[in-house]
Amino acid sequence: MQHVRVDRAIQVPVPPVSATPFLISQETKQQLCVTRHRAFERHQENAQWAKLLLGSDKIQSDTTPSGQPRSQEELQMKIEATVKATEELQRRLVHQKAEAHEAQRRFEYILATLKDAGDAVTFAECEKTVGVEKRLLPSKEQRTMEIVRL
Repeated sequence: MQHVRVDRAIQVPVPPVSATPFLISQETKQQLCVTRHRAFERHQENAQWAKLLLGSDKIQSDTTPSGQPRSQEELQMKIEATVKATEELQRRLVHQKAEAHEAQRRFEYILATLKDAGDAVTFAECEKTVGVEKRLLPSKEQRTMEIVRL
């Protein structure tokens, strides 16, 4: 084995730290702000999903806490309960869709009446009814996920 003697590392001159502030344009600042906010939103969404996946007490395995497999009767009862819950949710969804369809039909009828209205009294009455019906219609915008504080 050969021993090699290494000299000290060469010192590279470095410019001194500037006392002037780092100047960036307003547009770049805005882009950085938007990027930071999007990253924060992704972080919050990931936290929510992680909490849902890792901390959920509703998720049950096919084994008991002692490690023994559940009996077939217990598993069958669990399946039946899940099927009943699914059917109930489907019935609610059908009912909500029917209500939304009926509300949309009423709204379209009011708009048709409004187009045919010739006098100011009918017009004002239809305008008031349209305002009430608009509040009953479900919103088309998507809901955002809630922020979870860990």
